[in-house]
Amino acid sequence: MVISPLTVEGEVHGVSQRDRHESGQKAESRVGISGGTRQGNVTKRAEGFKRYVGLGDSISIDEYAGGPGWGAISLFYRNKDKIYPEFKGKDLCSLYPGIDLYSLASDGAVSSTVLGEQLPALPPRDGDPTIVTLTVGGNDFLSSLWPGGGIDRGSINDFRLDLTKILRTLRERYPNCTIILGTIYDSTDGVGDLGIPDVDVQEGYALFHAFNRAILDIGKSHGAQIADVYSHFLGHGSHHGDPKNPYYCAEDPSHWFVQEIEPNSRGAHEIRRLFWDVLMRVL
Repeated sequence: MVISPLTVEGEVHGVSQRDRHESGQKAESRVGISGGTRQGNVTKRAEGFKRYVGLGDSISIDEYAGGPGWGAISLFYRNKDKIYPEFKGKDLCSLYPGIDLYSLASDGAVSSTVLGEQLPALPPRDGDPTIVTLTVGGNDFLSSLWPGGGIDRGSINDFRLDLTKILRTLRERYPNCTIILGTIYDSTDGVGDLGIPDVDVQEGYALFHAFNRAILDIGKSHGAQIADVYSHFLGHGSHHGDPKNPYYCAEDPSHWFVQEIEPNSRGAHEIRRLFWDVLMRVL
């Protein structure tokens, strides 16, 4: 069974690999937005970010990607030029020398973790230009699925409240901030075989899509820029090698996960790519 793509307000999330690759190439050709100064092939924000805040869960951390410096937050901050030469100069340290990093994302974090532990660890309110990346919601969703078939459908309401509070807090603390908010990926490529006994796949996916819709809706209403991790990762999960899967990527059927739900080094690199692409759109 393969679940249909997520559709929100006319936007289809879960398009084919070919369409996503072509749209990515078009997006790269559009880089060069007014309002900044050119630095090589990158537009530099004239005002200059002073601080980078990385929040959220294991989607962003170093641990599963290979250790210190390999996670999405780390690569977005400072690229590994010898490993990823195509991203040389395409990191925050190159674009904004001296930018401070506050990497607070943690393994297993849920939305309440961001509220109760990560946000309180940030510097006090100021007007310094700040860029924030946030990946959250995946563990909230997984915590809603219980072995034996139980599904906590009310968890989406708690998540919506928490995400709203997170974004409001960030706006209040750093009025001059740009927030990049990631959607949740599906590590099963639309099949739904997460290995949780007796959970109804259709009901589970209905809740999964509700979490992603909350991210899209609440993020947009608070001025966050969306990094569409969900669509980008389809075809690179546990069924990446199955040509019959509708998200199969013949050009690159590589696996972007480790331990079933965590991004490996390639996955972290791709999340960083999405962060960077969003930044290029908003400069």
